[in-house]
Formats: sequence, structure tokens, C-alpha cells
Amino acid sequence: MIKYICFVLFVILASSSLIAQGSKSGASYKITGKIYEKSSDGKIPLQAATVAIPDYAVGTVTDKDGLFVLTNIPSGKVKMTVRYLGMVTIEETIDVNKDLDLSYVMQPENFKLVTVTVVAENTNAQQSTASKVSRNAIDHIQATSLQDIMSLLPGGISSNPGLNYNKQITIRNIYTDNNNNEAALTNSTVSNLNAFGTAIISDGAPISNNANMQTMHPSVIGGTTSLSGGSEPSGGVDTRMLSTDNIESVEVIRGIPSVRYGDILSGAVIVNSKASAMPLQVRAKVNPRVYEVSASSGYNLGKRKGALNVSGDYTLNTNDITESYKTYQRGNLKFIYTNRWFDKWTSNTSLNLFYGADRTKKNPDDLVYQRQRKGDNAGVTFNTNGIILLRKPWITNVRYVLSSSYTYKKSYYSEAYSAANYVYSQTTTDGTILSNKPGVDVWDSNGNKITNFSPDQSFLYAREIPSAYIGSYNIEGKEVNVFSSLMGNLYKRIGNTNHAITLGGEFKTDGNEGKGKTFEPDSPPYRNLSAANASFRPRSYKDIPYVNQVGFFVEESFRYNLDNRELRITGGLRYDNFSVVKDVFSPRVNASFDIIPNKLKIRGGYGVLAKAPSVLFLYPEKAYFEYVNINELSSTTVADADKLLITTTRVFDTQNKKLKIAKTKKAEIGFDLNLANKVKLYVTAFNERLQDGYTMDLSSESFKPLTYNEYSRVGNDIVLTASNPVLAKYYTPTNDLQNRVNGVEFDAEVTRINAIRTSFSASGLWARNESYSSNYVYYDGRSGTSGSSRTHIGLYESEKNNGQRFSTTLRATHNIPEIGFVITLTWQGIWNEKQWYDIGNVTYPVKYISKYDGLVYDFDPSKASEPEFAAIVDNPYSESQYIKEKYPVSHTFNIHVTKELGDYMRISFFANNLFRNYPTVRSSRYQNTTLQRKQPIFFGLELSLKL
Repeated sequence: MIKYICFVLFVILASSSLIAQGSKSGASYKITGKIYEKSSDGKIPLQAATVAIPDYAVGTVTDKDGLFVLTNIPSGKVKMTVRYLGMVTIEETIDVNKDLDLSYVMQPENFKLVTVTVVAENTNAQQSTASKVSRNAIDHIQATSLQDIMSLLPGGISSNPGLNYNKQITIRNIYTDNNNNEAALTNSTVSNLNAFGTAIISDGAPISNNANMQTMHPSVIGGTTSLSGGSEPSGGVDTRMLSTDNIESVEVIRGIPSVRYGDILSGAVIVNSKASAMPLQVRAKVNPRVYEVSASSGYNLGKRKGALNVSGDYTLNTNDITESYKTYQRGNLKFIYTNRWFDKWTSNTSLNLFYGADRTKKNPDDLVYQRQRKGDNAGVTFNTNGIILLRKPWITNVRYVLSSSYTYKKSYYSEAYSAANYVYSQTTTDGTILSNKPGVDVWDSNGNKITNFSPDQSFLYAREIPSAYIGSYNIEGKEVNVFSSLMGNLYKRIGNTNHAITLGGEFKTDGNEGKGKTFEPDSPPYRNLSAANASFRPRSYKDIPYVNQVGFFVEESFRYNLDNRELRITGGLRYDNFSVVKDVFSPRVNASFDIIPNKLKIRGGYGVLAKAPSVLFLYPEKAYFEYVNINELSSTTVADADKLLITTTRVFDTQNKKLKIAKTKKAEIGFDLNLANKVKLYVTAFNERLQDGYTMDLSSESFKPLTYNEYSRVGNDIVLTASNPVLAKYYTPTNDLQNRVNGVEFDAEVTRINAIRTSFSASGLWARNESYSSNYVYYDGRSGTSGSSRTHIGLYESEKNNGQRFSTTLRATHNIPEIGFVITLTWQGIWNEKQWYDIGNVTYPVKYISKYDGLVYDFDPSKASEPEFAAIVDNPYSESQYIKEKYPVSHTFNIHVTKELGDYMRISFFANNLFRNYPTVRSSRYQNTTLQRKQPIFFGLELSLKL
């Protein structure tokens, strides 16, 4: 309650203070003007261009004559921006000391510009460390997914574009997906959580993966891999579903984001879609993996009727020419309606239809396993967002977003199994004991009833799955995601200081209405050999509660000018309340100061980011176990009619009601150097510490003690022959993962040198990652499958997994604007990449879990040699884990060429790893193994027509 009161008081005091000071504000003025677009006849008025002053949170849209009006603009120097789809954004610092009348002519954003930008540009999104990627840059690199765009950021590693597998986005992450078995750092747990905490925000609304449940074995082995491709429930959004052809620009916030962005751990990717009128544009793209065609166009619907933008695309990806049975298809159709109402209200409303299909057909050469899988992903997203200009003394404008999406997912997997016989019971009730004879009770020789079932289970039975069978199973998900936000902005000038206040709130809910996990009882999923006695059951997702989040935030951006040295401080507080895991406060602040005006700036920031657990972690599936009491089905001495199969089913709830909210504490400091707008350098040192990250893991509470009874037939009697204590082991959601990243990133640019028509840019990242589990390592490596061979569980200290990488990218861009020709040469180097473990004292376990009662006890080293404990005294780590692994230095050279052909056609070409550099080193850990960078030479072509 105290937290709530403090938060409310903070909001009230911050708001009332500014409003009360309103009378002390300085003079204000009116800015009018006209926006034109360049044409063959000179210039013509441009309707629906956006004119804004971001620092004051004010803006407007031009009318049919290109006119705009901004009122109540305080005196002083400020940056004004002019934007329009397909045009080069204009940014200019203006000195407001009187009423102004301005005029601007916008140029088409193409490759005929004198200064063409085909790299990521540094921005300060609400003063956060961020980069913006323009439409020209996206076209130049021929991106097929958002993940391809990330290669333009400091530390980004180029890869060959394709849609072979799940493409999730991570920020300041040195680990790779390594789906091509290349020599590179990998840590899927850290990468998945980084992606899980990276918000992808499209047109103001986050794309959610919170209701994703397309995984098969979370409680049995802790695995959260998607059954048949697509995004993992424990990871981020699969960006393959997002077409890059209807994107206007992308901004990536790597630093401390504004408090308006919630439910994040790593950063945010802001995607702005194409909206408004534009000529018809048709694209065709091809490379050894991808065939893609797209079209987009925008139409003015007439006076005051707004504009409609329509775009669509189809993509076919084949993994490899030798694996034509593995494909991915994508289709998108998007409508965006834009209008301005009553000269105060600007709105964008969109409807997006999407479809994706992962396919692995039967390999004609795979006669043994006959594997096949299908993953369908189809849905619709509705989004409406806008801004209402109020221009009141107590509020400047209101922004709103309302978004809802429905996604149908169907995963299918089939495989021919051998040596797969095991027992499967049809019950889902804990403690039920069934035989192979439905409704028949069985007693032992002492008259004790062995079977145990209720009357409503009298038709259920246990059966033995044959040694060879074809198992097939489905997961159907119907994800529902709703998001809404309302945000108000207020600007005030108090003396020589400028204050911009943002107040807002948001609500979102995520749920799943799918049938869930289904399979035929006669052909269940294959038993997992690493999970003794574990079994599977179908699960419906319709009964799972929705996960709700309510958030409120307040933020102030403060500016003060001291002898032309500007001090900026943006600070805010965010409050979020989540289902099950309660609430969290997230303070964030960014600050900068001009040491030398327009030349040298220092900056820094600190913030707390928080991300709630998804449906998978909040409502995990139950853990099922089958303990076979007697199995005579293969006996040759018992008559078929008398053969018995009896199994005891145990069921455990795996929900962790103590689950906490994961947080990342970010801190960074840096400087910006600007030498006469010719040479620019941006350097940032950062420290990011993740606490209480989500994993499916073992815990001291996920080992359940029970008695395993085994029977045999003696004559005509069933006799109890063994009764052993065992531990049922399952995985449960935990907050075990802890991760720390320290690093330095830089971005430098030399603007176009006209004498050689070339600009240069260099970027890089040095980072060290340390991750570890706050839990123990649970060791039972010598435990057998029979009841008599089960052991206690040894608890050892967890290791620390360390990774380090230093990478740089140098780009030289040469352009000839007269003919619309641009060529970029890229040299990317990975100079230092290594991985090692810090392992503590593992001579003896620290503690152990007793198989007798499931409780944790301190381990007495003096008992290490006793038969009861000898089986759990063993180093759980392999010898190789004590050796530091170093990966080969890599130098990759890429080329990108774009040429405008007249005013209506453009062609682009790229080639990666031109010199076929495949460095190889001998592994330090495995002397008979070599490590090699395997990125093959790769090329692609794109043709674009504008009609």
C-alpha cells in the first residue's frame, strides 16, 4: 500500500508543480509555414506531411495546400522535424524569438541523393542510446527479416539472409544461434531470455509472444524448443513473420529506454510501417535460399477522406538445394488508413493478415525414422493509434494506441520409433493404479488390493506401447493478445528551463484458447530416456487463465541552457502490476551535458527494466510419471488371458507460486564527439545485470519422494517383491538465471568526402558476458531405472559460464548521385572470441536430497565412501569444461551495390564473404576437433519497380 501511495503522490506533485508554474513561463510564438515536394516542374504543395517539435511534444500535419501552424511555441533554440513517407526527413534547429514563417522542400528518399544513408544512424530516443535504420538502408542490404537489420548496429554480425529457422532479435548479445554449426559462442538460455526481454513495437503496440505454448516437454526435460519451428515460448518473437517491405524505418533502443516502454529486459525495436499515399512499388528478390515478391501502394481518397496504404508480399525459403523438403513460406497483406479529423486529431488504423508455414516433409533417403513436421502460423492484427492536439495550459496532446491480435498456431510432428516399448496409462489422476483389464481389481497374495481407481475410471486401462510404432502429435494454439495505452504530454517553460512531462497508462492481456497438446493414446510421444518413469498427457490450453498487466508511468524531460551548453535530464518512474507475480517499480534516468557546445557531449544513465513471466512459466503443465508394478505381457509362462500389466500413475503440480519478476539493471556512460559535422564519434560503456531470469529447471522442491512397489507372480499369487524409496524428478519454472554483460561499443562516421564521393563508417563492440545459475547442480548420474538402483541427489555448486567477443565493422560507401549509383564495401572482423567456465570446489556435494523423505540435508564428507553416498560423489563437470576455448579470428568482406535505372526502376546486388575466408583452428578442449567459421560465399539480387 505504501508503494501505491508514494507513486500517486509523485505523479500528483510532478504534475501540479508544473501546472502551478505555468504563469511563470516565458514568451511564446506561432510558427507557420508550407511544405513542398520536389517535382519535375519545380515544387508542389505536400499534403499530410508531419511537422513536429519533439522536445515540446507538439506537432501537426499539413493541409492540402501544404500549410501548417504550430502555436504556443516557447522562445529559444529547438529542433524541428518534417517527415513524409518516401521523403528524406528534414531536421533543423530553429531559433524561436518571434513569429516565424518557414518553407521547406522535401526530396524523394532514393539513391540519387548527394548524401545517401545506408548504415544505421545514431539517435537519442528520449536520450537513450539508440540507432535508426532508414528505408534506403533496408533496401541496400536486402533484408528479409528484422534480424538482418541488426547487423548494421555496433557489434552486429552479418549473416546470409534467409528464413531457415526462427529469427529472434537480441540486443548487446554476443552469443549466436549457431544453426549452421559454425565455430562461435553459443548460450541458448541467455540468448532466449535476451530475446524474450526485447520488445518489438509495431505502430505503437508490442508484438507479444507471452501466450506461446508450442512446446512439448517443458516439465519432463525442461526443454522449451518449439515443436515444429517458429518462436520458442521462452524466447522472443519470430521476426520471419514480419515483412520488411512495408517498413518505413526501424529504431533500436539499446540503452536505457523511456519509462513508456514496459515489460522489457533488454531493449526495444520500434518499427514504423508505411502509411499515407505513395506510388505503386513492386519488388522481386532472390538469393540461393529465398524467392520473394511484394507490392505496395498508397491512395489519396479525396478531400478530408484520408489515405489508404495497401501492401502485400509472398516469400518462399528453401533451406538448401540438397534439402528441398525443408521449406518456409510467408504471406502478408496489410491495410493502413490515415486521416486527420477536425484539424486536431490524426489517426492511423491498420489491419494486417499474416501466414507462415514451416515444412519438413519426409526425406526420401530417411527410411528409418521417416520424420516429418509442420508448423502453421496464421492470424490477424488490428491496430489503431493517433494523436489529439489539445493545446491546453495543462496538457499539450494525447496519444493513444489500441491493438488486438489473434494468432492460430498448429504444430505437428511424426516419427517412426524403434526399441520404444514402454507402459502408458490412460488416467490423469494422481495415485490411480490401473491394469490392462479395465474395471477389474487385482489383489496380492495377502489380500491387499493393488489397483486403485474410482468408479468413473472403470473403463480406463494401462497398455504397453509396442517396440516399433509411428508416433504423431499436435499442438494447437490460439493466441489472443490485446494492448491499449493512453498517454498525455505537457510542455512548460519556467524561466530558462524547459520541462516536458509525460503521463500515461497501459493495459495488456495475453491468453491462449487452443486445444493444446493432443495425441492418440495408442501412439504417445516417445519416452525420454533421461527422465526416469516420466510420461506424457494431452493438455488443453483453454483452461489456462489470461495473463494481465496494468502499467502507469510518469516522466519529465528537463533542459537547461548554460552559455550555449545544454544540460538534459530525462527521468521517470514506471509501475507495473502483473498477474500472479504482483508488482514492480522501474525508475529510469538519462542525462547529457555539452562540454564543448556542438562538439563534445558527455552522457550517462541508469535504469531498471522488468519483464513478467509468460503463460508458459506462470501456468506450466503437470508432471506425469508411470511406475510399472508388474508387467507379464512378454512372459511365455503365463497364459495370455491371465497376463497382468499394472502401473501406478503419479501426478505433480509444477507451478512455482514463489516466482518473481525478472529485472535488468542498466548503467551506461559515454561521450559524443563532433568535429565540424565531418567526423563523428559515439562511444558508450555499459553494464547490464539481469536478476531472476526465467528458466525451466530443477529445484529442491521438484524432487518428490514416493514408494515404488514391484510385484511378481508366484504360482497363481501376485507377491510384493520390492518396495523401494525413489524420487520423482521434474522441471519447474524458476528464477535461477543470473547474467551480467560489461562492454564498450563505438560508432564513428566520416561524412561524404566530395572529392572521392565516399563516406566511411566504423563500429564495434567489446563485451564480456558472465552467466550462472543461482541454483545448485543436481547430480544423479549413477542412478538406475529400477527402484532398487535409485540414489540420493547430490547438490553441487553451479559454474559460471563466461564469454567474450570483440568485433569491428568498417564500411566505405561510394555514391554517384547523378546516376543513382551506390556501392558499399564492408570489412567485418571478429578479433577475440572465447568461452570458459569458472568452476568452484566440486570434490564433494554441498548438500543432498534424501530419497527417503525428499528433504535437503548438509553433506558430510566423511561419509563419501559409504555405499549409500558413494554414488553421488562425482564431479558433475567434464574435463573439457576446465579448458578455455578460443575461436578463430575471422575477416569477412561483403559488397552491396544499388543502381537507380531512370525514375522508375532500381536494381540491387550483394555478395557476402567475397574472399571465401573460412578460418580454422584446433580446439583447445577437444584435440581431435577443429573449429571453423563456415559462412559460405552468398549473393542475392533485388529488382524494384515504381509505377
